[in-house]
Amino acid sequence: MNNQFDELTKSMAQSVTRRGALKKFSAGLAGMALACFGLANHTTAAPSFTSLDFPGAVFTAADDINAKGQITGWYIDTSGVFHGFLLDNAAYTSITFPGAIHTSALGLNANGDVVGAYFLTDEKKDNFGYVLRNGTFTSIGVPGAAQTRAFGINTNGDIVGIYTDQQQGKHHGFLLRAGVFTSIDFPGSAYTDVWKINDAGQIAGRYQTGGNSKFHLFLLSDGIFTAIADFPEAVQMAPTVVCSHHSGLNGAGDIVTAYSDSTPVNNNLSDNVVGSLHGLLWSGGGYTVIDFPNANFTVAYGINDSGVVVGAYQDINGAIHGYLRTP
Repeated sequence: MNNQFDELTKSMAQSVTRRGALKKFSAGLAGMALACFGLANHTTAAPSFTSLDFPGAVFTAADDINAKGQITGWYIDTSGVFHGFLLDNAAYTSITFPGAIHTSALGLNANGDVVGAYFLTDEKKDNFGYVLRNGTFTSIGVPGAAQTRAFGINTNGDIVGIYTDQQQGKHHGFLLRAGVFTSIDFPGSAYTDVWKINDAGQIAGRYQTGGNSKFHLFLLSDGIFTAIADFPEAVQMAPTVVCSHHSGLNGAGDIVTAYSDSTPVNNNLSDNVVGSLHGLLWSGGGYTVIDFPNANFTVAYGINDSGVVVGAYQDINGAIHGYLRTP
């Protein structure tokens, strides 16, 4: 799944002083005078960003947000242990699957039901998804799968995520509806991840074709797959680094993810990531880049129906924080 990343982020969290930013970004917005037809002057306000940190954590990532503004995500404590969290009305609640040594909270719905992943003793053997509903954990495992992770849940209780098969370790998406698992693979793909499902039943994810290392986005609606054109400046869409494959979808079909604009793209926190990894919003057939101000890099994980985005960024000292972006 993403074992390499977990080890690297754990190591990184224990030493948050890192190199300075290799690239800095500055942005300004100017008002535009609309003289035609006697229209008054109009200025488009820039989105606002708010940093999010679980109290006492050395690493925080915000993974999803619902219509009520509840946020779910994961953090690393001072001992290097991963936990999930729920942020509701400015109050953080830690989430740990009973007996697990690693828990992440990756999605939630309008009811506040949370889905995510955990493992007990060995990530390669004991990696499962879960749903947390009304204070009760239920484990999720695709039958016969080597590993399972749950990424998204809608109001109807439909759950989506990824699993790897026993034979080749190949990634597949899944849909769990009314107790029945359905495998999801983009046609002709060698690798498919499924991220989120909205209340209309649309499903977003990424795929990779055989013999090609590049990922591409897709939207699945009413049984029909639609491939989404890559962002023109992207060397890699939704790279695995910093879990930017934990991407988001809202009720309007808007997708958030990340991209890298330099090569090589490695599945770790190597030098090429600093200054080259950016959040990305796909809406109305077009892309908008998301960069937390003065950050080394930014990734986008979740979006709600109001267009509020959550994700993670690395500051100039090397520490990783969650964020909230309000349009």
